[in-house]
Amino acid sequence: MKAFLTLCFWLLSAQYVQAQADSAQEASSNTVRRTHDEYDEEISYYGKRNEYFTVRIFRKSGELFRLDSYKLLPKDLPNGFQLDSISRVVRYGPTKILYRTGQLYITCEYKDDLLQGPFMVFYEDGSIKRREFYKYGRITQSKCYDLEGEVHKCEPFYQPTKFISKRDDLATYLKQKLSSVLDGEQIRRITATLRINEIGQVVNVSVSVNAASTAHYQVAGVSSYVQQVIRNMPEWTPDKLNWKPAINDGAATSSTCVLSVFRVYGSIQYDLSYRM
Repeated sequence: MKAFLTLCFWLLSAQYVQAQADSAQEASSNTVRRTHDEYDEEISYYGKRNEYFTVRIFRKSGELFRLDSYKLLPKDLPNGFQLDSISRVVRYGPTKILYRTGQLYITCEYKDDLLQGPFMVFYEDGSIKRREFYKYGRITQSKCYDLEGEVHKCEPFYQPTKFISKRDDLATYLKQKLSSVLDGEQIRRITATLRINEIGQVVNVSVSVNAASTAHYQVAGVSSYVQQVIRNMPEWTPDKLNWKPAINDGAATSSTCVLSVFRVYGSIQYDLSYRM
């Protein structure tokens, strides 16, 4: 399941899901076309209530980049639970991603938001790079091939960023630097979003502060201070950066680390999560 979730983060960002949820809500015809700064999209609806739809993403030069399939769930489930706009959109049907040449790069299929069946990755010349099989989101078979067609060991398709220094060191550092500003009452939670590049460097830090209404005047100062704390974080392992970069299909890639710091029973605690 963990492998499936990380793969989902690579294939689809939350912001993109929200956009498709909004599109599905407002669809009045079978096809909707939209133009964006970096890509164009075409959304086609089908089913008795337009509850199924496919999204085609085109590069600005006009080439098809990818095709994704979705299903829009009802707002109210049979058990009475209500879904928000993001949760209503689930993957259902084929996904395809293409090289700029038009050659197929990735093909797979989803059922109720879980990978189901073959997951295929191709080299740009059309030969098979990876052949896997999923059942209800879990991988059951996996084979990888080099350019000569020889089988070799399969690494996970997507490997998220990892914090490679000692977590106790990070906990101690955050406690020392943030105890004075994170009181748990006026300043309740601090969330820092770190952009980590292909070699494990932190290249951007943005901070959000959950504060009481009476402490709104402190937010800007706390945000600036936390950015400095993150940027000045020491390298605890000599000659090594604190983060191992994410790996996507064998290549190092930039990704995002979300560091959330808060108090529990008076003690400073933190959570780390990673996404593309």
